[in-house]
Amino acid sequence: MMQKYLRVFNSKQRGQAMTEMLVASAFVVVPLFLIIPTFGKYVDMKHAAVSSARYSAWERTVSFNDATLANQPSNFVERTAFKQTDFNMKSDAQIAAEAQLRIFTGADVAINGTSPILGRSLWAYHDGSPMYTATVKTGEAPPVEVVSNQLTPDKTPLDSASNIINVVADVFAFVSDIFPDSFSSNPSVFDAVTMRGLTKIEIEMSVLESPRYATTIGDNTRPRTPLIELGSDFKMRAKAGVLSQTWSVGGGSHLESQAQGLVFTKLIGDIFNTISIPGIGSGQDIIAAALLTPEFSAKNLVFGQMDNEVLPRDKLSGWKPTDAAYDSANPLCNDKGYCRE
Repeated sequence: MMQKYLRVFNSKQRGQAMTEMLVASAFVVVPLFLIIPTFGKYVDMKHAAVSSARYSAWERTVSFNDATLANQPSNFVERTAFKQTDFNMKSDAQIAAEAQLRIFTGADVAINGTSPILGRSLWAYHDGSPMYTATVKTGEAPPVEVVSNQLTPDKTPLDSASNIINVVADVFAFVSDIFPDSFSSNPSVFDAVTMRGLTKIEIEMSVLESPRYATTIGDNTRPRTPLIELGSDFKMRAKAGVLSQTWSVGGGSHLESQAQGLVFTKLIGDIFNTISIPGIGSGQDIIAAALLTPEFSAKNLVFGQMDNEVLPRDKLSGWKPTDAAYDSANPLCNDKGYCRE
């Protein structure tokens, strides 16, 4: 009797483990295997948002944002050996487009500004539906937004520090630019200080909703729910900023021109040079001839004279007192007769 009872009991238990495994797989294991890779892809999208913000900030440090260079100090192009077209320039829209093409797409996508931004092939749910789209809805900001030429942040009351710096800079620029460039053979003006050098970058990558599933097996009448509830406004966000233009110069000659704008004697020289008589020379030469003082002529006396990076020769590495080649390449005295030692 006991053996018959055990036989009946065991027959009722047969297949129970398989049923439990199927239930556990359907409600625990399978969703777990789907959710873990999805979260990994979300992390990759977040890294992409941060990388695109950093890339955009770095690009602004090596590229001018205005094709006319209107935001640069006076004589920025004239005082260099380059033409305006030789400077590296990229607009905010160009940097934003490049950031998306470089970072939001696969490595096989050409960076030419016309390639479609479809997102990385990794950014897809298990059913093949995309996780990211570059399509911007009405009223929303673009995925990458770069805004340059912003005011430098100032946390002082009523932005007092920025206002004081702006007033001082405007005064220096006005005084040093009293005489127009057309009246001076060597124009100098100090207007290199600006409080508009901040570039702001904001990244907002819209993440599409995950696929929806029926809550009850075999019942398609109930509303479907997503595997991961994200909401309609789930985005990968990142921000960056860079201050790249508070004092900008276009090389040694332009630096000298800007610095001379702060020297009062250079202004005196500009006053003398507003007059020029053919065959005699500048106003400075006329005064020198009238006073019989050749030392005062423009050849012998240069108002606001500056030598860039002038150091005694014994302070320079590799200098030898008997080095004739060095003396030839670095003369002790310039063409005006001014000597460094």
